Amino acid sequence: GAAGGKGSGGEMSIIKPDAVREAAAFAGIKTLREDVANSLAQDAEYRLREIVQEALKFKRHSRRRRLTVSDINNALKVRNVEPLYGFKNPDPIVYGTKTAADGSQVSVVEDKILEFDEVLSAPLPKAPLEVSFRAHWLAIEGVQPLIPENPLPEGMDVVTSGKKRKAGEGE
Repeated sequence: GAAGGKGSGGEMSIIKPDAVREAAAFAGIKTLREDVANSLAQDAEYRLREIVQEALKFKRHSRRRRLTVSDINNALKVRNVEPLYGFKNPDPIVYGTKTAADGSQVSVVEDKILEFDEVLSAPLPKAPLEVSFRAHWLAIEGVQPLIPENPLPEGMDVVTSGKKRKAGEGE
């Protein structure tokens, strides 16, 4: 179905061609044909649904009832998309309804009012640590190098922090 009308599942489309034209204008694209705006709206909605479905899998596997920002970030990472930085909120988001200028109802996030001094005095959040791994050579041409990552060869003694240790001890 056309974006702005009924989708393939019979539900209303989430992303309207008007929103795509607004985003294009913000990006500096002055004119966007109607068929292009419709196609982009459909594609954006499809991709958004894919990300949300993937995030729901993370939520289910974590056995949680609430979808979190980390679920969305994990879904984005699975699809090789840059994660959302700066969005980590353990508290649920509270939505309210406001009446727009044209009389339609609009859902908005109810923001709590913060004191400027409290924000300035609050400690900075920790930077997120990315998953990392490190590789080393277990053996090079059949010879095992003497590095901390490798086990000691049989019968070899090594001095560690002032104590002598034989292979197989304290591992």
